[in-house]
Amino acid sequence: MTENDSAGTNVEQTGDITYAMARKDYPEVIRLVREAMTTDPQAALDDPVISAWLSRRYRNIFITEALADPNAVKNSQAPFPIKLIDPRSDREKVAKRMISNVTDEELTEELPLAQPSGFANTTLVFAPGLLTGLLPNLAFESVWPKMINRFRVKIAIADSHPMRSCEANVADLENVIERGIGVSPLDSSFITEADHPSAPGDVILMGYSKGAPDILTLLAKRPDLAPRIRAVIGWAGAVGGSYLANGIYDQIKDIPAFDTIQAMSGDIGKLMLRLAPIIQINNINRRLDEYDIKNAILGLTTSYRAEFLEEQGPAIRELGVPMFNFTGSTHLMEVPYYQRQGTLELLKYDKYNDMQLTQEQAHLPMPNAPLLSMFHANHWDLSYDTFPWYTTLGSTKLKEPFARESAMAAILLFMSEIGLMD
Repeated sequence: MTENDSAGTNVEQTGDITYAMARKDYPEVIRLVREAMTTDPQAALDDPVISAWLSRRYRNIFITEALADPNAVKNSQAPFPIKLIDPRSDREKVAKRMISNVTDEELTEELPLAQPSGFANTTLVFAPGLLTGLLPNLAFESVWPKMINRFRVKIAIADSHPMRSCEANVADLENVIERGIGVSPLDSSFITEADHPSAPGDVILMGYSKGAPDILTLLAKRPDLAPRIRAVIGWAGAVGGSYLANGIYDQIKDIPAFDTIQAMSGDIGKLMLRLAPIIQINNINRRLDEYDIKNAILGLTTSYRAEFLEEQGPAIRELGVPMFNFTGSTHLMEVPYYQRQGTLELLKYDKYNDMQLTQEQAHLPMPNAPLLSMFHANHWDLSYDTFPWYTTLGSTKLKEPFARESAMAAILLFMSEIGLMD
């Protein structure tokens, strides 16, 4: 097929989708969008009609999932005493509490229930963020077993080092993608070569926070893996760096002999506690010779990430891997008190920041990377269960209000519906 033939087909296809939307023939829209995504996902995502539908469709699936979760409905109630006279439907309460960019039309829109076509042939590979394993919980720790039990989906987690560069963490991603070595989604145990794991086949890569630039670095260094990568998901991914990382790097860049872990209770430990006061210092007990704190933070500075995208962005786009973004947004009084200073700093740039990233910093600047949802949640609530009370330093803002289980279930249903998991 020539380029002109392809363009003509896309125009015709978009016209059919628009016509089906006008008739509210949503089963036909779903069929046509799936056909477009499986035929040429990059061309489909470049199309504004399809891209807008995908965002609308994902949020619809999420709202349906959240309505079926009693905890999500409970956490969406208006605060006392307003809740006694709140006339809104549960659907409106959930939608407006959990999603920042929901439209009024979506509050009453009735789309078909998602009908997954299967999860047998693609593995969801999760790349966690900075400090993984050093915080009280792991990202999605309670969610992964539920997804596996419900959908029989294959999930793999990279054993990403908590504090080293994106370039170095490529090895951790290669381990899980090519050898099945990583972290168990069932019990968070380590899967090593001694366990003789099986490598996954096709994969969807999902990166949280620093995990997203880790994934982009993998794509730049290992373009040969692209045929196996069905999609990339940025989950509050720090692809544009963080203004907060800029300030931290300025404080540490000139400290001599800083990159060698010598004293857990010394200056390095104090610095880590400044990054996040709830870090569990006692968990710094493995892969000690791989710590590279300076380069871990450097790789999250805005200038470093901008330079990376300028140099590597065109080649990554040429790979044709479809990409999707999810971001968070929060308010100053919805973050732990020890994160307010950083949130105030980000408010200078974006009132919709998530406590650590602005919207721009969390969104892949590529034409084939639509924003599927801007959730109402801070950077930690997007991924972590409620931290144990004795690790919160007295904060009352770590009480699991965001519907993570519903969000992840909706991702799997959505990816299956558009043909990227079977």
